[in-house]
Amino acid sequence: MSAAYLLAWLAAILPGIAVVLAISARGVRGRAAASTGQGIVLGLLATSAATSIAARSDTGHAWQHAAGWLMALALAGAAIAVYRQRAAPAVTARPRQKVEYWKMAIVALALASLVWRAWLLGSEVSMRPTYPWDAWDAWAVKSKTWFLIGHYAAFVAPVEWLRATAEVFSGPAWAYPSTLGWMQVFFASAAGGWIEPLVNLPWFALWIGLLLGHYGQWRALGVAWPRAAIFAYALGSLPLLDSHVALAGYADLWIATLFGFAVLAWLRWQERRERDQLLLALICAAVLPAVKLEGMIWCISLVAAIGFSALPVRWRWRAAGVTLALAVLLVMIGQSQVMFAAIGWVRSGSRVIDIPVIGRLAITWHGDAAIGVARGLFTQSNWHLLWWLLPPLLVWRWPVLRQSEALRLFGLLLLACFALLLFLFVLTDAAEWAESYTAVNRLVMQLVPAVISLAVLLLRDSSRPARSGDTVPASVPQSDPA
Repeated sequence: MSAAYLLAWLAAILPGIAVVLAISARGVRGRAAASTGQGIVLGLLATSAATSIAARSDTGHAWQHAAGWLMALALAGAAIAVYRQRAAPAVTARPRQKVEYWKMAIVALALASLVWRAWLLGSEVSMRPTYPWDAWDAWAVKSKTWFLIGHYAAFVAPVEWLRATAEVFSGPAWAYPSTLGWMQVFFASAAGGWIEPLVNLPWFALWIGLLLGHYGQWRALGVAWPRAAIFAYALGSLPLLDSHVALAGYADLWIATLFGFAVLAWLRWQERRERDQLLLALICAAVLPAVKLEGMIWCISLVAAIGFSALPVRWRWRAAGVTLALAVLLVMIGQSQVMFAAIGWVRSGSRVIDIPVIGRLAITWHGDAAIGVARGLFTQSNWHLLWWLLPPLLVWRWPVLRQSEALRLFGLLLLACFALLLFLFVLTDAAEWAESYTAVNRLVMQLVPAVISLAVLLLRDSSRPARSGDTVPASVPQSDPA
């Protein structure tokens, strides 16, 4: 591992951390962990953007071309963070939480297991080439092509490729977003060649960012640190999630991480009206379509939920009722088309719906697909006991869910997202993805970090967490900064 590669990593993650610190409120529990985790992920995505702008004509030296832009962003973010730190009022200490020794022992055991898992995952990524399936065929093909030919070249539909006279390429995933591909170009140039373990190492960093970011946000939302640490272990030990780290190259874990970050930031805005968190939620939502095509569906769902929560209470259900009435009317008409921003025309006909980011789907019931979805959630070893434990937890903590408006809206968002997946897999010809246990598990995984966040927030202390501006007497000892 060369010095250039290490410098490239600093240039990739420092801008994200600096920018998140710049927009984050001072004195909030978990700020360091949340800023580091979110900064790693957003910094890697900023690296992709900078590379796509600065290195199109010379992909062999991509990291040198992009590093200047990235470090300028890091310096700007750091300057804003320092200014806001000095301008903000002094934050007095909070009381230290006393934790029983047996809880500390359980947390220590869980964290030791998580460290061991990190070692295994890091070893897998560092020794394994890109797995020869979607990771190779859909995502790495563009980045490897651009790096080996030394410059950017367009990927077009096979028909256009046959008619082309210029240097263009094609493939099964020619229309997929190229965000992750430019990130791979950046690290390939820093490594000095297309060395796939080094090109794919960002997926291991993504896993670390996912856990740190969620832990920090849970702490900020009032979850005690032992409980937050245990749930971080629960999230980081999910078998399917870990397989997407070990078999690095897929886009689904990026979608899951960004969606999880967005909903937690949205929750903080709802509960505390922290404007910086609303900005962060919108940033994460806006990036989703640039990572994967179905990211547009989750982006629209998030923006709709944020807009719904921003409406006065008296207008919310009126707006929902009007939207539902229009949807029913369009279905009854039988032939309709609706223009959605950034998606295009969504057309529906007699038992057919055509969605640009998904394709043309025939609407009919698929019983075998419903069985496949149930088996994927409850009988396969992808999720430990997550889906067995979630229903009893919801029943047990139902009063908490009813009392918290923010959690109710969060639950409704997840319910709507799962309803979309069930519609896709059970009522359309995408059912084969559920019957073969392929995309059904990967798409469910995109919502799993958010589901675990709902569970941990239902189990947080009943007392409302203090706002970031709340203070306690200065004589109280400094609280745990974790």
